Amino acid sequence: MISYGLLFRRTLWVQKCFAAWIACTLLTGCWDSREIDNLSIIQGVAIDTDQQDMLELTYQHLIAQKSRKNMYRNVTTFNKDSIQSASREQAKQVSRAPLYSFIRLILISDQAIQKRRIDQLLDTFTRSYKPSRKSLVMIVKDNAKEALNKMGKHQEIPSIDLEALAKNSNLNSKIPYRITLGEVSTHISQGADFLIQCLETGGGNHFSGAALIRGKTKKFAYWLDEEDVIGINWMLGKTKGSIIRTESSKSNQSMVFEVEDVHTKLIPHLNGQDLSFTVRIKTDIKLNESTVNSEDFLKESFIQTAKQEAQDEIKQTVSQSLNTLQKEMRADVVGFGTKVRVNYPAYWDRVKENWQDTFSQIPIDVKAKVQIERTGAYSKEEGE
Repeated sequence: MISYGLLFRRTLWVQKCFAAWIACTLLTGCWDSREIDNLSIIQGVAIDTDQQDMLELTYQHLIAQKSRKNMYRNVTTFNKDSIQSASREQAKQVSRAPLYSFIRLILISDQAIQKRRIDQLLDTFTRSYKPSRKSLVMIVKDNAKEALNKMGKHQEIPSIDLEALAKNSNLNSKIPYRITLGEVSTHISQGADFLIQCLETGGGNHFSGAALIRGKTKKFAYWLDEEDVIGINWMLGKTKGSIIRTESSKSNQSMVFEVEDVHTKLIPHLNGQDLSFTVRIKTDIKLNESTVNSEDFLKESFIQTAKQEAQDEIKQTVSQSLNTLQKEMRADVVGFGTKVRVNYPAYWDRVKENWQDTFSQIPIDVKAKVQIERTGAYSKEEGE
């Protein structure tokens, strides 16, 4: 008979052999791996159309090589049928296999977005290429491929520079908050209106307003200017780091405040069948620039006047944007409907099919409360 000790040692030996075999199998590499030297990583895509409504696609390829010179190439392809077919045209011009998983941004020209639905333009990117859902989407007020040809101020690769530039919405409230491919897909599936950042290429890439995409039709509907964008950012609570400029009509003295913190609430009120909203904005600001004598900020009366002027500026800006959203665009891009659905679900069920009409008529009261944290005020003692 085989002793218990011998049986245990044999079992242990078999387990070690099996573990070694598994390790060797896993360490041999992925069966579908590809050498990076044989790939061309797509960083950006530009979608244009010509006068015959033919699709024109430009791909920004990042080339893996030792030298930083010519580390990217822009390849333009044409096809009147589909984006998928146009992408296959790259094989005629590029020897390396394109890798789409690392697309940083997708640019759509104003001509393309006005001729085709956005879900049709982006369908192949969400269905076939499977790039990151964090890939940014932008509209270009001209040929989109021009934006991929403009060298950035600090980045050598235009697509990477544009991705970094989009984050500056945290510093300038005139820039719409960036939107990703995943967020666009969500808005499309929900039938919700949404905004996309707009670029202009004259004199270098720079942001200029936003484009409204209608949720139900998936089509472009309206251009927003920078002033409307500022008010929308206040309602979204996306103005931290931006500035408020006030000017006294009596003294012609101006002050520039930086927004240190902001909290915004959209509060629905339902009285019977009458719906109304309060937009409540609370913000902490500090004085960064002024033509006012510093000693004046030691006076409580002057501080109260400065706070009132800042509050009035916020209310005026938001009210102007609301007028555009309700009366001209008839579009809820801030989330008023979501608040109604959560707080008054029965009422929402009655109005959701015609929310566009309901939203255009509801009274909205804007309240702003400002706290001035720092003014830099100082006083001089006599003789100093």
